[in-house]
Amino acid sequence: MDKVLFAVLKKITPSKTQEKEMESIKEKILSAADSVIKPLNLSRTLAGSLMRNTWLPDKKEIDVFIEFPKEISRDDLEKQGLEIGKKIVKKLKGKHIIAYAEHPYVRGFVNGFWVDIVPCYKLENAREIKSSVDRTPFHNEWLSEKFKKEYIPETRLLKRFLKGIGIYGSDAKTLGFSGYLCELLIVHYKTFKNFVKKCSKWKPGKVFIDLEGYYKSMPEKFLNSPLVVIDPVDPNRNVAAAVSALNFTKLVISCENFLGKPSIRFFFPKTRKPDVKKIENKIKERETGFIAILFKTPNIVEDTLWPQLRKTAKRIANVFKEYDFDVMGYDIWSGQKESVLVFELQSLRLPKIKKLIGPRVFSEKHSKQFITKYKKTGKLWIEGENWTAEIYRKIQTAEEVIKVFLSNSEKGLREKGIASYIAKSISKGFNIMKQKEIIDFAKKNSDFSMFLKEYLERNLFCSS
Repeated sequence: MDKVLFAVLKKITPSKTQEKEMESIKEKILSAADSVIKPLNLSRTLAGSLMRNTWLPDKKEIDVFIEFPKEISRDDLEKQGLEIGKKIVKKLKGKHIIAYAEHPYVRGFVNGFWVDIVPCYKLENAREIKSSVDRTPFHNEWLSEKFKKEYIPETRLLKRFLKGIGIYGSDAKTLGFSGYLCELLIVHYKTFKNFVKKCSKWKPGKVFIDLEGYYKSMPEKFLNSPLVVIDPVDPNRNVAAAVSALNFTKLVISCENFLGKPSIRFFFPKTRKPDVKKIENKIKERETGFIAILFKTPNIVEDTLWPQLRKTAKRIANVFKEYDFDVMGYDIWSGQKESVLVFELQSLRLPKIKKLIGPRVFSEKHSKQFITKYKKTGKLWIEGENWTAEIYRKIQTAEEVIKVFLSNSEKGLREKGIASYIAKSISKGFNIMKQKEIIDFAKKNSDFSMFLKEYLERNLFCSS
C-alpha cells in the first residue's frame, strides 16, 4: 500500500511551478479585491483548500469571501455582493457568470482559474449565522487551530481517492463529500491509511463523528443520515448531510477493495471511450425494454436542476408501476442543451388482458361491489375462494403511458407531480426515444454513451 500511496502523492502534489502560479494568481485576485472593497470599508477572507494547502493540481479554484457588516439587509448584501464581484473580475480582465448557493454570487474565470467571489456577513460568533456561507470564516478559524501540516498530504490522498471513485463533491448532482468534510475526516483519523481501515468497517447510520463533543450520543434528528459528522462550529449541522446512501456504500466497499488489493487505479481509474456497438449488444442481451424522454435542459443552476430531475424521474417510474409495468431501473443524464430520463422496463408492451383477484366469496358486501364493478367490462369467475375478473387494458405500451401522462400544460404537469422547471420545459415539447433512438443519440453524444455504459455496468462489488 505504501508504494501505491507514494506514487499517488507524486502525481497529486503541486509542483513548485504550480505553487508559484497559484500564489501569483491569488495575490492578483486579492489585490483586485482590496482595491474594490477598501473604499467601502469591507474586508475579505480566503476560503477553501487554498487556505490549508490541500488543493489538487487539476482543480484551479480560488474562493474569496467578501465580509459585510451584519446590519446590512440580505437584499443589499446580495446586490452589493454581485456588483463587487463583477468589478473585481473586470479589474482582472476575466469573464464572469452569476452562480447560486444559498444566495447569488459571482463566478469569474481569470487566467485559467475559477474565482468564486461570495458575499457573507462578518460575525463575532457562529451562533449569529444568517446563511450557510457565513460559517466559512469560522471553519477557517477552527481549522487554523486543529489542522496540522502533516495532514496536508493525507487530505490530498483522500480527495483524490474520492475523485477516483466518483464521489468527491457535495453538490446536488454528485451527493458526495465536500473538501471541508475531507479535512474534518483527516483531523479525526489523522492519516489516509487509518481512514481507509476504519471506513471499511463503517455501517450506514452508525458512524457518528463529533470533534467538539457537543453530544453524548447520536441526536435523533440525524438518525436517517448514513454518515454524521457534526460541524465543529455549528452543532445543529451535519457536514455529511449531502452524502447519499449509494455513495456512502460505494466508499465503504472501495475501501474494503483497496485494503485487499491496493492499486493506483482507485485514484486514477482507466477511462476508455465507450463502444456504442457493445452498449447496443448489452442492451439486446438483457431482453428488457429501454425507453427514454428527451427534453430541453432548463436554464437553471445544477443544484436546482438535479433534485428536480430526480423528483421527475421517480414520479414517472411510479406512473409506470401504476400501469403495471415492472421498472428494472431508471437514471438521469443531463447536458448543457438536453436532458434525458432513461427507464428500463421488463417489457415495453403489456398483454391486452389484465387479471384481477377480487374478494373471497364469503364476503358478501365486497363480492357485490366487485361483481357490480366488473360484470359489464370483463369476464368474471371464481378461482378457489376468490372472485376473479378479466378486463381489457386501456393502455398497453410504455410509450402510451408517457404520452398520456406528459402531454399536458405546465400547470397540469406540476399538479401531476412533475418538478416545476422540468414541467415548464416538457410542456414546450419532448421526444420519446426507444432502443434505436437511444443508441442513435449515444452515437452522437459521447457523454451520454458513457452514461449508458455506466448504467449497464453498475455493480458495487467490483474492484477498480
